[in-house]
Amino acid sequence: MKISPLYQAVLLGSALISTTAAAQEKTQKNTLDTIVVSANLIEQPITETIASVSVVTAEDIQRSQVDSAKAAINLLPGVNFTSSGARGQAAALYTRGTESDHTLVLLNGIRIGTPTAAGTRLELIPVDQIEKIEFVRGPRSALYGSDAIGGIIQIFTKKGNQEASGSMALTLGDQGTQKLSGHYSQPYSDSGTLSVTLSSDHHDGIDVKDDAEFDRDGYRNLSANIAVDQKLSDRVNLNLEAMKWQGNSEFDTTWGGNESDFENELYSAHIQYSGDSFDSALNAAYVKDDNLTYGNGINRKNGSRYVTERKQINWLNTVYINNTSISAGLDYLDDDLSESTENYTVSSRETKAAFVGLLHEGENYQAELSGRFTDDEQFGENTTYSAGYAYQFEPVKVAISHGTAFKAPTFDDLYYPLSFGYQGNPDLKPEESETTEISFSGNGVALWEISVYKTDIHNLISTNDTFTTVENTNKAEIEGVDASYQIGYGHWNHTLTYQYVNAKDTETGKKLRFRPQDTVKWQINYAASQWSAGSEIIWEGKRYTNADNSASLAAFAVVNLYTTYQVTPEWTLGSRIENLFDKAYQTNPGYNTQDRLLTVSARYSF
Repeated sequence: MKISPLYQAVLLGSALISTTAAAQEKTQKNTLDTIVVSANLIEQPITETIASVSVVTAEDIQRSQVDSAKAAINLLPGVNFTSSGARGQAAALYTRGTESDHTLVLLNGIRIGTPTAAGTRLELIPVDQIEKIEFVRGPRSALYGSDAIGGIIQIFTKKGNQEASGSMALTLGDQGTQKLSGHYSQPYSDSGTLSVTLSSDHHDGIDVKDDAEFDRDGYRNLSANIAVDQKLSDRVNLNLEAMKWQGNSEFDTTWGGNESDFENELYSAHIQYSGDSFDSALNAAYVKDDNLTYGNGINRKNGSRYVTERKQINWLNTVYINNTSISAGLDYLDDDLSESTENYTVSSRETKAAFVGLLHEGENYQAELSGRFTDDEQFGENTTYSAGYAYQFEPVKVAISHGTAFKAPTFDDLYYPLSFGYQGNPDLKPEESETTEISFSGNGVALWEISVYKTDIHNLISTNDTFTTVENTNKAEIEGVDASYQIGYGHWNHTLTYQYVNAKDTETGKKLRFRPQDTVKWQINYAASQWSAGSEIIWEGKRYTNADNSASLAAFAVVNLYTTYQVTPEWTLGSRIENLFDKAYQTNPGYNTQDRLLTVSARYSF
């Protein structure tokens, strides 16, 4: 009798629990002490936000030894990815059943990605530079503007310490995996620190598409991050940061190029005043995204080059009055594509916005209200709002919220030049949404949360019937449930999440593509004084791959294992097995995903 990987995974997890459960005492994990800033632009304990928030820390990443920001985020509730291959290959993120470009991605408060096409290449962000990831589920356009229909992901990079410290890590593995990274932090004065993070990542890859080319599709990424933190006075701090990651990603296709060189740069300056009852922060950033596609008979000189230069300025002010905080600010965004080889009819745009948010903390309740006015040079004005209320009924907190959001059309949607009978549509309107959510949560013996939500999306942008352009044609209705349960006892910790997504086209009644209806994720971790081990079990249900639901991809289960051992206070050894049972599965038709992959690592900290 053939035993499915899901059955094997559950059997493995159950055995791990039963061997120790009787001997362990229940304990609380330090999640209760986690502070987040992305939900309302101010610091809050994670258990006191009205919105549903999840966090991944640098310690989580180091313990599980995931190889990318995408892999770390994939373990969170409310998330599904559609991948066009393995490491370094394009992957589309679907949050709570919304589209792949309906999740805003920030890096230290700065928008990243390109406005030419949908989504952000999370798989290219060097995981060694990450200090923390905050994932806020639900609409956040009232504070952040375009893209935040399904939620926001904010990635924070490593900063300097007051004492000199550093680390170096080497990872080797199957399929030519070679990774070397280092981080060093050094105070240069009594009030300033300098930190540097460098990494080199190489992977020979797999053949991602069987019917295109019979070769391995590899991935290479070199990255550097330099940050300066300077205390100008007791109340004023300055942060300067420069980041760059560049490399090459190979892929399979039946037409066009099959290889791309990428070069991403980010330079930012952040100055903050912190008073007794007033804070003010000014951010300025320059982001450049340079991507060249070639190969398959096309040389580099004749390749397609997409270059986006983005200038951003954000000014945030917060007043604290007793238990109430009022935040207000201005945003400015300038996008320019003039260096691209594609001849867009319009190659630049400006976006200006003003926003305000109010948060009140009562003895047993929280209330929030926020709104934003956006003036986009391309499509005009848009107003969004959000309201929420939560009450603590011991031991259960009940929260309800309602919010609107929007997604501005991309340059490709609007102005893509005529090519093979297809071109953009300059008359497109923004996609708009309304979401209502109610959640129940508790933090007694275990941390748990259940969220039920409904999202209506209007003016969905989709390709017309003749495949000659895109139009605002579809409406979507999404009903869903996110549930998470986390418990620790003794040396053990378990996190179990379940998500239900019913996303459909309201005109046809058909399910939207690439959204599995059911997803289960189970993380098991054992941690002793020097040794830790764990497993990640991910099961995703069937997903449809076309609009009329006549084609689908089968459900699958994947199991990953990892272990670390601290040999001395300075040296730590580790290993990870991706796809333990070597399950062959697809999340995008025709594209293979990662088969079994073993890696081993050594880290030296000083």
